[in-house]
Amino acid sequence: MEPNASDKRVIRTKNAIRKAFNELVQKKEMSEISVSELTKAARITRSTFYMYYDSVSAVRDQIENEIIAHIDRIMSEQDWAACMENPYPLLDAVGKEITKYDEYNRYILCSNNSGRLLDKMNALVVIAVLEYIKEKQVAIDAARAKYVAAFVSAGIGECFKIWYNHKSTLTLEELCRRISQIVIKGLEVLKDIRFND
Repeated sequence: MEPNASDKRVIRTKNAIRKAFNELVQKKEMSEISVSELTKAARITRSTFYMYYDSVSAVRDQIENEIIAHIDRIMSEQDWAACMENPYPLLDAVGKEITKYDEYNRYILCSNNSGRLLDKMNALVVIAVLEYIKEKQVAIDAARAKYVAAFVSAGIGECFKIWYNHKSTLTLEELCRRISQIVIKGLEVLKDIRFND
């Protein structure tokens, strides 16, 4: 029988597992964390752990999926043509959502595993850029547009990653404004580019 997700004991146990996961990923890479180590830190038995998760990476996946669900909600509410004309409001909303999970930021933006979450976020941004290109009828075919979208998306993700890793003196607001300026300039250039085979 699957545990009731709204049961207070279930919530308390899952919170203990996540707290232990957070503490451990602050000290080492996730790939170095064993279920035994995680259950000891969470002060639960292995059988209790396996009631909720089948591996340490499943804990990571749940955290990532929650963050992505929130970011996806933010992105689904956007007018993409407006976002590509002025991406600041979207970047600011996404940046604030990521910083809500500050206790996981070492893992999210710094660890060797950060690519998983950034890949998920990049996929959302690629869809957004493709929507913009389609809506604005930029003279570029869909296959080539994916390269442009991937480039924009990866650049945005790397900017956030560098900002967090280097503990920049830039505020989140200033970072988002600078990224917005870069995206706007890049899309202006895109309108004039014709890709040739």
